Amino acid sequence: MPSLTTVAAFSLPLVQLASAHGHVAGITVNGGPWIQGTDPNWYYQPEGSAPETPGWRALNQDNGFVTPDAYTTSDIACHKSATPGQTYIEANSGDTLTLYWNTWPDSHKGPIINYLARCSGMYSL
Repeated sequence: MPSLTTVAAFSLPLVQLASAHGHVAGITVNGGPWIQGTDPNWYYQPEGSAPETPGWRALNQDNGFVTPDAYTTSDIACHKSATPGQTYIEANSGDTLTLYWNTWPDSHKGPIINYLARCSGMYSL
């Protein structure tokens, strides 16, 4: 059986991999008040206790890829079992929206995409 030191030495680098993904933590319009973004820790809070946010939520905690058999599902847009936000952000043409990412690992070489869409009438999909 491996010693605790051996297990810790080989497991420690995995901690960085597990947390090496970013999320939009908040948004401002024209430098105004902070609008709450997402927080994957909400998954572990009591149901209904997370604040309403304009961004999509996903149940996954792995931040992994969407499997090829799910490319034709809604998972490809916003990840596994995603649901639309419960509120919206008011902004006018010409306003500056700033999206604040909590982190982004240096090892990420791909694009970072923030998809924004107009809401007409009720903001539910």
